[in-house]
Amino acid sequence: MPCYEINGIRPVVDPSAFVHPTAILTGDVIVGPRCYVGPAASLRGDFGRIVLEAGSNVQDCCVMHGFPSTDTVVEEDGHIGHGAVLHGCVVKRNAMVGMN
Repeated sequence: MPCYEINGIRPVVDPSAFVHPTAILTGDVIVGPRCYVGPAASLRGDFGRIVLEAGSNVQDCCVMHGFPSTDTVVEEDGHIGHGAVLHGCVVKRNAMVGMN
């Protein structure tokens, strides 16, 4: 799994999470326990923090991008469908963003 440091900040992945080897995590990204990050997903914490809370999943080919001074969050057990694009938002607990 490619993890890239930016401005001295490196992604943090809980040991119980699964991040597919083709997913890319950059900068201020926190992947919590029991999370799933699918193939070709891109989580870009270069402008703002991205947080995946416990049990959430980001499926194949999703893009998540932070905004300055705003956390982009998928709360506990949130689901982001294949190919979805999220910028600077909060997906509430148990919610689902449909696939693109």
